[in-house]
Amino acid sequence: MFEVRTVSVTINQPMEEVYHFVHQPMNMAAWAKSFCLSVAQKGEEWSIETGDGHARVRFVEDNPYGVLDYYVTVATGAEIFNPMRVISNGAHCEVLATLFRSPEVSEEDFLLDGAMMSNDLRKLKETMELL
Repeated sequence: MFEVRTVSVTINQPMEEVYHFVHQPMNMAAWAKSFCLSVAQKGEEWSIETGDGHARVRFVEDNPYGVLDYYVTVATGAEIFNPMRVISNGAHCEVLATLFRSPEVSEEDFLLDGAMMSNDLRKLKETMELL
């Protein structure tokens, strides 16, 4: 069993607006700044540039439940699962992201990953509340 950490943010926008913004891979560079430097579409695939090089990203299919899970495939071929949800909270919403600590990730790097995800969710909040 992996160690997990869930980070969240309240966004003063309706769930549907936040869901549709995040679910578009082209918007990753606007909110996932801790690892996504740029985004490009190549055919049916979305590729991102990260501090560690090129990667591919794909989201789960569009759904009415607020599930925003996405997968990042890095240059080595390893696929990283990133569970994410947006939940309605009246006229606003909550966005939650869960991180799993795999055995090869140090405690220090896991804490850093959590801090980076928290920063990304704050950036998402800032971006969405400006729209």
